[in-house]
Amino acid sequence: MKNLILSVQHLLAMYAGAILVPIIVGTSLKFTPEQIAYLVTVDIFMCGVATFLQANKVTGTGLPIVLGCTFTAVAPMILIGQTKGIDVLYGSLFYQGY
Repeated sequence: MKNLILSVQHLLAMYAGAILVPIIVGTSLKFTPEQIAYLVTVDIFMCGVATFLQANKVTGTGLPIVLGCTFTAVAPMILIGQTKGIDVLYGSLFYQGY
């Protein structure tokens, strides 16, 4: 029972950060509700993929570490999106990942 409670706490902590970052960025860039929903969906999916890879001993630490979005990148993402456009924003996110 204790593990179930702790896992729900872990899930809620990850989920709050995972949905707030795309919502903040999407509303700042004046996205439609459908586009914001797409951003949230992709973000939650990629958080799951990253968490799975991190929890695997071959590709990660083998520990149950939840990976998600960071609020550190919100201001630069909004600035790049407003000045250069969404295509440059996506390109910069792809480039900085490597």
